[in-house]
Amino acid sequence: MLKKRIRYLSRYQDIITALYHYGFGQIVRDLGLLDRTKTRKKTRKKKNDSDLSVAKRIRLLLEELGPTFIKMGQLASTRADLFPQHVLTELENLQDNVPSFSYDEAKMILEEELGAPLTQLFHSFNPEPLAAASIGQVHQAELPTGESVVVKVRRPNIERIVETDLAILEDLIELAEERIDWIKRFRLIDLFHEFAEALKEEINYKNEAKNAERIKRQSKDKTHMYTPVIFSAYSSVKVLTMSLVEGTKITEATYDKGFNQEIVAERFATGMFEQIFVHGFFHGDPHPGNIFVTKNNDIVLIDFGMVGRLSEHMRHSLALLVQGLKSRHTDRVMDALYSMNIVHDQVDRDRLRDDLDHLRLKYYDLPMSEISLGEAVQDLFTVANQHDCLVPADLTMLGKALLAVESIVSTLAPSIAIIDIVEPFGRTLIKERYDPRRFAKKVQNEVQDGFTTLRLLPKDVSMTLKDIRKGKLKVSISISEMKDLIKKVDRISNKLAFSVVLLSFSIIMAGVIIGGSLTAEPTILLQIPAIEIGLTITSLMFLWIIWAIFRSGRF
Repeated sequence: MLKKRIRYLSRYQDIITALYHYGFGQIVRDLGLLDRTKTRKKTRKKKNDSDLSVAKRIRLLLEELGPTFIKMGQLASTRADLFPQHVLTELENLQDNVPSFSYDEAKMILEEELGAPLTQLFHSFNPEPLAAASIGQVHQAELPTGESVVVKVRRPNIERIVETDLAILEDLIELAEERIDWIKRFRLIDLFHEFAEALKEEINYKNEAKNAERIKRQSKDKTHMYTPVIFSAYSSVKVLTMSLVEGTKITEATYDKGFNQEIVAERFATGMFEQIFVHGFFHGDPHPGNIFVTKNNDIVLIDFGMVGRLSEHMRHSLALLVQGLKSRHTDRVMDALYSMNIVHDQVDRDRLRDDLDHLRLKYYDLPMSEISLGEAVQDLFTVANQHDCLVPADLTMLGKALLAVESIVSTLAPSIAIIDIVEPFGRTLIKERYDPRRFAKKVQNEVQDGFTTLRLLPKDVSMTLKDIRKGKLKVSISISEMKDLIKKVDRISNKLAFSVVLLSFSIIMAGVIIGGSLTAEPTILLQIPAIEIGLTITSLMFLWIIWAIFRSGRF
């Protein structure tokens, strides 16, 4: 860890200086970071940042520290179960305030990644980027075959920057959990590991291409939700080329521009819920900038760097949750949480049920058309977190996606009730869960697993017996068991040493007595007090050993 801090000293100084500037110097002192490095004085614009709210200062801090911290804040904005709403609202406004990199750098990356001169790769290529973000920037181009495309080029050295920042973040979070008690409650190290994996996937454009292709396959039988075409021959880890989307941002698809807002809202919500409840693979960041509408009211999704995944079991549990929320039935909600493995054995289940029942009363008098499903799910996860339940990252991303969908739908068509659109998917999943064919298939799989275990059992027993005969049987002992074993060995060895010394002393005493009785006349040997000296030394050794054994407390 010390080597890591020395290696990244300059970046540590940047972070510490920024923390002080935005009024978080106490964190630096609590973590003891001043013992490791000195802050550098930077020339800054004179402004009184201390007058800003804490949430706003957090956002400005993350924006200044760059790509890794911006992405961390964007991920944290999905965790309503961990952070207060005023902080989440500010984190949602995080912007990639980074300048675009030069055309020459983009050209070099493209030619290196795609293995040909830029003039051969594209019929035309706009050197001015359409947009620039922390991970990369986008250029418009035209392929030799005539298709209009957009080309995402990853920012130079972004992998090294992310690697450095992630190492420092992990170090700081571990230090915080060691030194600050209240930090442990948030389980930030677990959140960090989820974030780090998501960010590493996002900076690899091959993953985004795979995500886009998968969602495209999911929607192939539908006629109202599309994704851009990915051109694999013009894509790599650092480059992603896709068809140009011609459309209007969904929040701007209004009646006065020729769009049918109710149809747009319904198609968008239906498409998203199909991804979530039917396929279990959904767009994780459906904000208006990532959703466009064509002239015939069709939906086009872009930017698949962040996606959510739900297993079949989790989708069926989610359907139970929706049914429980709609019927305002606390026990059904509890059953759904148990089925999702959110509630662990140490949770006080009676107290959890009381809190959930109190949450139910919050929505009891409201008509279903006025209840926000996303907000209800977020409230549910907040209660679960208060009981130290572990909410999986994909579920928190789901809650964030539901809120985004509801926000867009309520903007376009306030009369549409989200719960009415999502309920048919829930009913379908409930039917699938109790479908006799599904139950029969599950039993069949379990029987096959049982037969496999029985078939391998003789072989496993035979191998175990061979290991026993060869003396190779391995026994695992926990640390606590090892300590007990060591204490027992100490007791046995001390008792053995005591017995040996006592026996030796007895033999010497017997020899002295017998020798004295057999010798009638004194001899020169007996005139020397050798026996007395020996007896004295032996007695002292005996007493010292006895004292040492009793002092150890393991006799």
